[in-house]
Amino acid sequence: MCILLCLQLFSTDYDNVFVKSGFYNWKKAKQTIFGHENSKEYIQCMIKWVEFIKQNIHVDEYMISQIKREFNYWSAILNRIVAVIRFLAGRGLAFRGHNEVIGSSNNGNYLGMLELMTQFDPVLKQHIDTFANKGKGNVNYLSKTICEELIDIMSQKVLTHIITEIKKAKHWGIIVDSTPDISHVDQLSVIFRYYLNGHVYERFFCFLQIKSHDCKFLITDILDLPERYDIDITNCRGYAYDNASNMSAKYSGLQARLKERGELAFYIPCAGHSLNLVGQRSVSECINSINYFGVLQSLYSFFVASTHRWDLLKGNHATLKRLSDTRWSCRSDASKSLVENFDGIHAALCHIAEDTEEKSDTRHEALCLLNKITKLEFAFMAVLWHYILKRFNAVSKFLQKVELNLHTISSMLLSLIDFVKNLRNDFTRFENESKKLISKCLYRISLVSNYSHNKLRG
Repeated sequence: MCILLCLQLFSTDYDNVFVKSGFYNWKKAKQTIFGHENSKEYIQCMIKWVEFIKQNIHVDEYMISQIKREFNYWSAILNRIVAVIRFLAGRGLAFRGHNEVIGSSNNGNYLGMLELMTQFDPVLKQHIDTFANKGKGNVNYLSKTICEELIDIMSQKVLTHIITEIKKAKHWGIIVDSTPDISHVDQLSVIFRYYLNGHVYERFFCFLQIKSHDCKFLITDILDLPERYDIDITNCRGYAYDNASNMSAKYSGLQARLKERGELAFYIPCAGHSLNLVGQRSVSECINSINYFGVLQSLYSFFVASTHRWDLLKGNHATLKRLSDTRWSCRSDASKSLVENFDGIHAALCHIAEDTEEKSDTRHEALCLLNKITKLEFAFMAVLWHYILKRFNAVSKFLQKVELNLHTISSMLLSLIDFVKNLRNDFTRFENESKKLISKCLYRISLVSNYSHNKLRG
């Protein structure tokens, strides 16, 4: 009995019959048992047994101690894994790569960061060396399944915290906007805005997959959300979204339907979106402005189409920015780069137009752009829009701050209106600045035009 107990507890030879299946060949029992009692394995197990008895430790206490060691080990591993997940999720970085093989350069950011940490963390290094790339059925907490479960647990924890804050704040507003994702699924982003402990918070809550932009579908999705999370809809004090007709229509839009559910909830159009629409409409009403932005985009397209042309532009210490397709106020960067780098852009175009090694259509396009940008009308529009967009963009960025209130928004917009109105009295200043902008280029453009004209005649 003592033989079996010692071996079962301390033996590492799992193929031994006294450990694995038990001894049953009783005809040779005497010699087998006698030989085993004199073996090195048995003696080592007996020594361990005697030392164990001297410690006066019960088996259950020993098992509890072993469980604690296991618990501490896996807790340490999980702490490191959760830290990596929080880092990647907090910065919106991708987790997975082309494979899940430790040691591969294509295993993604998640496994890649864990591998990096092994250079400085012996605990994690030992874990990965022992358990990595073992395949299914082996617990290692490194698989995509565990990673996704941890992400889901963390997201639920964040969601619960937001819901607790909303209920504590009592009154809240909701901000919604829809956009298709990369898989062409239309999603409605939902943000809750509330005031708590002296601070205004705007918390992203969730994405809602929507079937239609019709207000009868949208109102169902929006109203079901607070009820699903036990948030009192009667405490809502405001809805904010863009100025699309299905949202802002006074009698049949989403704002009218939501007003029926709560009289104290007011529709507040997105100030940034409204300002963006004003800018778009203003440009569309002026043909000279349309031509200016068209030339500005043509300049960028001309230089960016060739690395050689872009290098020439950089060689003249100049650069250009692309016009934004979504935020009209972001065109401020494009207009600013044109005004500040006008001479360098002009010099690069002249170099291309004079270079006989360039293709004829490239030289012709460069010469056409030269003729356009050196006109006083274009220079005037460049200076004017640079002033307008600089202020316009500053207001637009200010309107995106979380701490804003309606009074501040109103003051900012009125200030912008006064600024634009006062520009009418500065025509002479803009004209002088326009002439100064192109004065350095007029002599150069005349030389290029004469050179090209003589070449054509020759």
